[in-house]
Amino acid sequence: MAVKHESRILVALMGVAFAAPSYAYLDPGTGSVILQSLLAGIAVAMGLARFYWHQFKSFLGNLVGSSSERQQEQTAEEFDTDSDPQNPS
Repeated sequence: MAVKHESRILVALMGVAFAAPSYAYLDPGTGSVILQSLLAGIAVAMGLARFYWHQFKSFLGNLVGSSSERQQEQTAEEFDTDSDPQNPS
């Protein structure tokens, strides 16, 4: 297994060592395409964050929230149901 790994490294190093120059040309439009792709990725990430923000907040609230806060919420809910004038129970 280690022999295969070492041979892959050797082949990769020889490929880099004996590579011929490509004489490639990057025109000015290439930079704008790269910039546009980065900005689009950021926009998509922000859109997904906005879409899932409520779920993320509730996850963090459940993860970090203390039991005293939950008890206060339950007490407030019980108070609201007890003081309901339409429900005379």
